[in-house]
Amino acid sequence: MKYLTPAAVARIKALKNRTSFSLGGTLEGRHETALKKGSSQEFSQYRQYAKGDETRFVDWKVYARKERLFIKEFTRQSAVKFNIVLDASRSMAFKGPGSPETKWDYAARLALYLACLFIAAGDYAGITAVSGDGLARFKPSNDLAALKEMDAGLAALRPSGLSLPAEKLKGAAAAMGGNSAAVLFSDLLVETERLKYLAGLFSSGRRRTYIFQPLDRAELDLPWDGCSAFSDMETGEEVVLAPAAARAAYRLEFSGWLKRAAVAFSASGIRSFTAFTDAPPFVSLEKFIKLL
Repeated sequence: MKYLTPAAVARIKALKNRTSFSLGGTLEGRHETALKKGSSQEFSQYRQYAKGDETRFVDWKVYARKERLFIKEFTRQSAVKFNIVLDASRSMAFKGPGSPETKWDYAARLALYLACLFIAAGDYAGITAVSGDGLARFKPSNDLAALKEMDAGLAALRPSGLSLPAEKLKGAAAAMGGNSAAVLFSDLLVETERLKYLAGLFSSGRRRTYIFQPLDRAELDLPWDGCSAFSDMETGEEVVLAPAAARAAYRLEFSGWLKRAAVAFSASGIRSFTAFTDAPPFVSLEKFIKLL
């Protein structure tokens, strides 16, 4: 696989085993239900045995000490569906000088890392990529073997079209269903009104939502010299400027935009995280997990 190598899977499983964080258990919507495949159960309490109780739940060690029959009761919890949505617009194909990979490859890699982590924790994970060509959907699964198809699908996809098209996002959100959570990967390079629409769309229905924003360091630093022509990857619009002369003002405005975006999401109860593509993927993964 391109993104999710066997070494990465082993490391993700070890990461899951080292943390006391319960991925699904923090989500609103977890509830007691009949035990089924994909569910987990935790010991709740003892109660005295009553006629008709299943003897397989008798604690025989307690009986040996007290000569009385007690039944173990468990809280049964349904698995949560994590819906991972990837912005596959043309701007996600950007790769600045010295960057290890494009924003798209960085996002796809981390999306699969998260999917692997969620499934290893006993929950479901699915991926939807939103591009100019439409939606590429990989339905939620609790089987690690499904990650192979997701990896192949994302590896074959080429970013295209405009960022975060409203109708396609609306369709992706509508397909998520109940007892679910959403994780959106996008560089969020859209106007403020689109960000507000996005926040409202994904925060509806009491769905827990997280946003992971991958950016290239060059988008913040403008590392080029001389007079350069910069072309919008999605619209083709060009602007000519001298990066050295504009760098200080540009960095100030870009940093301000990042803060405004974070505020827009937090106002809707959405937690967001920004990471540059020069950060090691597992470093970003561990920091992002702390948001969950």
